[in-house]
Amino acid sequence: MKRVLIKPLEPLMFRSQGEFEPLITGSHTTAQSLIIPRPSTIAGMLGYILFNKSSRTGDWLSDLTNLLSTTIYGTFIETNGEYLFPLRMGNYLALVDQQHLINLPILLEKEYEQREKEIYELFYDKNKLFQIINHQDRIGISIDKSTRTVKEHYLYSARYLAFKKEVNYVIFIDNDAISDKINGKIVNFGGENRIAKLEVDDCKVDKGIEEEYYLTLSPILIPDEALDNFLDNISDYVAMGKVDKISLGFDIANTKRKEMLTAILEGSIVKRGIVDFIKKEINNDLLDRFTKYEKIGYNTLMSLCKLAFRKILS
Repeated sequence: MKRVLIKPLEPLMFRSQGEFEPLITGSHTTAQSLIIPRPSTIAGMLGYILFNKSSRTGDWLSDLTNLLSTTIYGTFIETNGEYLFPLRMGNYLALVDQQHLINLPILLEKEYEQREKEIYELFYDKNKLFQIINHQDRIGISIDKSTRTVKEHYLYSARYLAFKKEVNYVIFIDNDAISDKINGKIVNFGGENRIAKLEVDDCKVDKGIEEEYYLTLSPILIPDEALDNFLDNISDYVAMGKVDKISLGFDIANTKRKEMLTAILEGSIVKRGIVDFIKKEINNDLLDRFTKYEKIGYNTLMSLCKLAFRKILS
């Protein structure tokens, strides 16, 4: 497989749903960057490099999968040669090394009262998030071009993602054909025309692993038709983490928002049963689309004990 390092060259903005919309949010609107970019952001960046007019179908997801012709696995962080992985407990997000993930399968088998102290240590003592991540706050206004005056109710603030040391985002791709086309490119990454540089190299990792517990490196998408069943039995599938509604981004070509789906967020710990559940619940009408979601980066599961990946459907 090919490892792709995404090297930020300036502060970044990875948006989520509910952004600058004064008619909805009031006179002062805010946006705060995500720590880990969503798969749509990364796939869209790669698709921009490979874009050609003949790839246009009118459907953003088909366009991307046709352009990329690869499956994306990710995302996590590399700094000074060390890999750091997202770990989530409710609204709390940590970045931890694999050494501290290894013991989680044993820990999660214990009663909550027994494991609580060790889990909190991961988030407060072993968490390297605040050692590498900083923020940069910016305030802006909107100007009426016809009068050159400030538009009423268009005051906004944005919290960009900055870094205290060199940080690279890491993904893996399983198609060598596009690696030469993206290696060394400097591209827009995320919102507000932020830029990053791409570097590609070879890396040996396992795929198709079978484990009792997995770390989610990207959101695990739950089809709406299966949502009630999933939520009624959530403890059978999610050991630790968070489930939320997420936006898959904005379709620039067609000037509309992409779909919103319920997802198990990146950094969650899921049980083996989630694989069988989603395979069972995705009917033939949904299979093609959800397989394409996987190809652009969603549904990436990683072993807690080593750098090894799998997808759910493929």
